[in-house]
Amino acid sequence: MRADGNKILRSIHFSRILLASAAAISTLSYQAMAQDIPGDQPGASTGQLEEVLVTARRRSENLQATPVAVTALSPAEIAQTNTRNFQDLRGLVPNLEITPLNSGGGLNLSVRGIGQTSTQVNVDAKVGFYLDDLYIARADGNALHFYDIDTLQVLKGPQGTLFGKNTLGGAVLLNTKRPGDEYGGYVDVRVGNYDRIDTEGAVNIPITDKILTRFSFRTENADGYITHKLDSGTSNNQDDKSGRIQIRVLPTDGLTVDLLGEYNELDDNGQPSIAVGCNPNASYQKNYNALHLVPFCTSYPSLNKQYEVYGGATLSIPTDSLITDKGIAGALSNQAGLTYGGHPSPFDKARVGTLNLRINYQINDELTIKSVTGFRRGVSNFYTAAEDVPNDIYSELDHTTTEQISQELDLSGNYFDGALTFVSGLYYINQVTRFSQNTGPDWIDPIGYSYNASNNFSSYAAFIQGTYKIFDDLALTLGARYNYDRKEAQSSVYLQRVFTGSCSTFQGAFTTGAACGGYATGNGAHNWYAFDPRAQLQYQVTPDIMTYVSATHGYESGGFNQQLGATLPGNSLIPYAREHIWDYEGGVKTEWLDHRLRVNVDGFYQQFSNYQATVILTYNGVTTRAIQNAASVHEDGVELEVEALPTPDLEIRANGAYLDQAYDQIGAGVTAFTLSSPVTSAPRFEGSIAVDYTFHLPSDATVVTDLNYRWVDSKPGCTSPVGACTAPAYGLLGGKITYNSPDGVWSAGLWGSNLTGKYYYYAINTLGTALANMGVGTVTPGQPREFGAEVKYNFGGASAAAETASAPYVPPPVVAPAVAHSYMVFFDFNKSDLTPQAANIVDQAAHNAGPAKVTKLEVTGHTDTAGSDAYNMRLSRRRAESVAAQLEKDGIPSSEIAIFAKGKHDLLVPTADGVKEPQNRRVQIVYSGEPAA
Repeated sequence: MRADGNKILRSIHFSRILLASAAAISTLSYQAMAQDIPGDQPGASTGQLEEVLVTARRRSENLQATPVAVTALSPAEIAQTNTRNFQDLRGLVPNLEITPLNSGGGLNLSVRGIGQTSTQVNVDAKVGFYLDDLYIARADGNALHFYDIDTLQVLKGPQGTLFGKNTLGGAVLLNTKRPGDEYGGYVDVRVGNYDRIDTEGAVNIPITDKILTRFSFRTENADGYITHKLDSGTSNNQDDKSGRIQIRVLPTDGLTVDLLGEYNELDDNGQPSIAVGCNPNASYQKNYNALHLVPFCTSYPSLNKQYEVYGGATLSIPTDSLITDKGIAGALSNQAGLTYGGHPSPFDKARVGTLNLRINYQINDELTIKSVTGFRRGVSNFYTAAEDVPNDIYSELDHTTTEQISQELDLSGNYFDGALTFVSGLYYINQVTRFSQNTGPDWIDPIGYSYNASNNFSSYAAFIQGTYKIFDDLALTLGARYNYDRKEAQSSVYLQRVFTGSCSTFQGAFTTGAACGGYATGNGAHNWYAFDPRAQLQYQVTPDIMTYVSATHGYESGGFNQQLGATLPGNSLIPYAREHIWDYEGGVKTEWLDHRLRVNVDGFYQQFSNYQATVILTYNGVTTRAIQNAASVHEDGVELEVEALPTPDLEIRANGAYLDQAYDQIGAGVTAFTLSSPVTSAPRFEGSIAVDYTFHLPSDATVVTDLNYRWVDSKPGCTSPVGACTAPAYGLLGGKITYNSPDGVWSAGLWGSNLTGKYYYYAINTLGTALANMGVGTVTPGQPREFGAEVKYNFGGASAAAETASAPYVPPPVVAPAVAHSYMVFFDFNKSDLTPQAANIVDQAAHNAGPAKVTKLEVTGHTDTAGSDAYNMRLSRRRAESVAAQLEKDGIPSSEIAIFAKGKHDLLVPTADGVKEPQNRRVQIVYSGEPAA
């Protein structure tokens, strides 16, 4: 009864959130309409916000017409806000939290509090990451920086129907720039404090008009910002390299073949923690002190410095030949005093290679078939120490190798003049991961903890989703996905198995060594099935206001606790079950003030069952993390995004997010947390604001300034339970000033992040199991103040120079004056039907034809570069025919209308991306038959 009452209270609470959001939007809408100035009034600004295209539903759509909570960032926004990698997105995207995973350059991408907490073999991601349509199964190498990208989209909420398993929190879509048909490129060099030198560049080389290539690269080098007390080294250094080759082949009309090859290399010395406390009564500490004359806390007291550690770690990797004051370990090897690979200090290395083959074939005007074939191999080595001191309390060496191969085949189309659109597909992926970890002997396992595991995971899926316009303004979307997953897991653990005689005490077992130990092995295999449906209603209230409600199901596959060894009869690994989520969501997307103000808001309620919680358990004397289906959980929240263009030169972007999580029911036998414990370490509130202003110089050069502030609320920290401690709130101020030359060939700028020098934490572990077991309380600090300069050079003509253009698109007035002899009619992306605004322009052109005594009108259709030349020609003709049909309705005889189709692969207006340039999606009406012509 109590649980039911809580659910009712939460429903009321969530309803209040939605009502408050709706009230805020209504108030803002009223104010916006009251203050709106018609675009054709004298002195009125004609600057409008740029149209944003997203692929959240596996097809290109206007953001404002897409009923999905999605944040999309363009290359210009990423560059101007100094967003260089995923970690820089913290606070910039509502309800997105990103923390390092300390292994293989991995990152925890967490959306709405749901993410990945470990890189071990048995842990799957909860936020899907897609690179050019290819699903990336493992996090290795994802910490590398952005370079030569086209769009970045963050989809919030479960995306199981279209994007599959392991997308409970959402999905991140990163798309790179495609090869073009014009020679050109850029080179970018960035320098800064901590001896930073970064380079980036790309070159577009068309071999023929049917074979196009693009080559791009990125390097990053910087010293670490954490210094060492005992040596001259630093931690957090960066030495990363990436290269990408793309080949586009256009063999026939309607057929496009894209091949991408990419290699990423990461080398650094890890993400160290700063010790802020030491507990001599902890279990690890007691064992250490039993074999050393000087206790650990006495030898290495906390330095109480924000960015300093002792350094000087010289342990064998990790400690398997350690000589102590009171005993000698039973070593697994005899390489006393040597270090792994000649590295005397922590390190983190990753090597990742990717091949991606995409084939897109336009069967006809209604149907398109697409194939995505991918292969990715990653190898990472990781060595860390708890405190980075010469004789550490704990150290660990991890090695991971992952290979994945996947195939997706999609069929999409539209029928009934676009009233029905759909996408369907088949998907397969096989992922093989091998993992080894060596920590021993350490101060919890006296004879050495050596763990090896492998996982062979195959997944099959079929999906379909369609949207049907019941009326012009009302659309229904239905979708479903069926998943079949199979995991085969093996593991072996070397640990103490004998607890008698000399092996009964830690000191005795440590001295006796291998005679006290043995192997525990385990195997497991299981199949999981899931059905992920989706239902949604979308209503276009006005041309500039869209609202939607949806119910979506998501699924996370089950797995095995492989680190525990043989803990069930028959050497069977302990399994955990699949996790499910139902997401109920509603949102409103609006534009005001003649498209100079954009306000989008969504609210959600999510219910998790079989929630996969990470708990701390002890097996065979080894304390370790395990996953249990420990509870049912709910969360609700609101996300708000605002973008305004008060003048053509001033742009303001802001967002805010609220998130509330709680346990509904705790499973039997679970003691790691209670109903009042925090579910995850996600902050409750966060937000950001960015202001850009463009100054126009007399020489036609521009200076673009950006100032941005990001704020993250205090959040739960520590483990077992989460919330035993709290990381304080913080705000980060950043900025950039960029000078663009008059011809757009080169630019130079000054940049800075964390300009106020705020000291903040990515993570905190000062209470709970960390201090009780290991005895060392730590924090993981964020980046201190960084600043520097940047120079970029563009080459190869007008299209390359246009890449630096940052001023917003300014279209012509909606209503042309009566004396005009030419009119431009704009279309939505990939559409040929007239929008209400376009129909008004055609009506005005027909009305003015009489007073101008016109005897013939030339109607010329144009299109963008999204498809083949033949497809573009058909689309431009359909657009011209739509305009001609409207002119005939307005009384212009068909004999006085000449229709031309000008759909080509070339752009009317050269830009970095013709798909996003509205001036390339238009029909021109020209008065060609007047007496003076």
